[in-house]
Amino acid sequence: MKLELLKKKINKKKIFITGNTGFVGSWLSIMLTFFGAKILGFSLKKKDKKFISNHVQFKKNIQTIYSDINLIDKYKKSIKKFNPQIVIHLASQPLVLESYKNTKKTFLTNIMGTVSLFETLKEIKSIKKIIIFTSDKVYRNLNGKILNENSSLGGIDPYSSSKSCQDIITTTYKSSIYKKKIEIIILRAGNIIGGGDWNKYRIIPDIFRCLYSFKKIQIRNPNAIRPWQHIFEILNFFNLAIIKKTKNSNEPEIFNIAPNLKSNIKVIKLVSLIKKIGSYRKLKVIIKKKKQYESSILRLSSLNAKRKINYKPKLNLENTIKLTVNWYDAYYKKKDMYNYSLKQLKDYFNN
Repeated sequence: MKLELLKKKINKKKIFITGNTGFVGSWLSIMLTFFGAKILGFSLKKKDKKFISNHVQFKKNIQTIYSDINLIDKYKKSIKKFNPQIVIHLASQPLVLESYKNTKKTFLTNIMGTVSLFETLKEIKSIKKIIIFTSDKVYRNLNGKILNENSSLGGIDPYSSSKSCQDIITTTYKSSIYKKKIEIIILRAGNIIGGGDWNKYRIIPDIFRCLYSFKKIQIRNPNAIRPWQHIFEILNFFNLAIIKKTKNSNEPEIFNIAPNLKSNIKVIKLVSLIKKIGSYRKLKVIIKKKKQYESSILRLSSLNAKRKINYKPKLNLENTIKLTVNWYDAYYKKKDMYNYSLKQLKDYFNN
């Protein structure tokens, strides 16, 4: 969908976003604000100043309540006063390795945080649609098959388990409490890359931190196959989820967000392509495997989304990597990253 049409469709919509200071949330907030939506965010403030959400322009343009998701009930009046039409839930502990270190906190944030959100939203009558963003790791993925929305849930590591629970909790609230009153959509996305991710234990920010500090990049799972896709593809899907009317049912609508199968490649192959496309001859790799369990193969089917809401990925893997490389190179060249990010977004939606 082209830029001007998106602006017409999204302009003046009131959207409440939890987790709007993170990698996905900050991009989503910037995009929807640019399209003319009125945004209220609810999130912890990022300690790392490199996140776009710490940019002065972001803070100026996007109103955010800084707090823990499990304390959301304390801000019910403020949220109610905002009168949101759409809620997008992103707030979570998003890291597999962190979930091994802080398992209880991961469960409290991802599971009870989702419960706290739904309990708070019960009393806000203006809401027409709720979008819950989970993960491809919700699936009990033991054999490397291509996974669709009917594949069995049951993530094994603490993070994946907590995201599976988010899906189950969402279905429970939709089926037993909200029923047909509110549209509820669950989005399950594959591995997201692109500029602006500064999280720990993530391959892309690790590469650029090491590259620009002249260190060797450590890879813990070089042969793991992942469905790599750019953050803009995820944003494009959010637009469709916001605009399109889904079925009137007691069940949530569930969509996988996945790239073309050619973008399902090994971690070590992704690093090799980044090195080639960015001309990073000095980038050195060390293999240092971790003991903790992580899925070795993740492949998703997004056929359901193609059929029901006309979703099609726009970027191939080479363009995905080019956009990512260009963003981080611009960051290390000290460019104004809020406006650079906005320019990348405009170019994506204009093409």
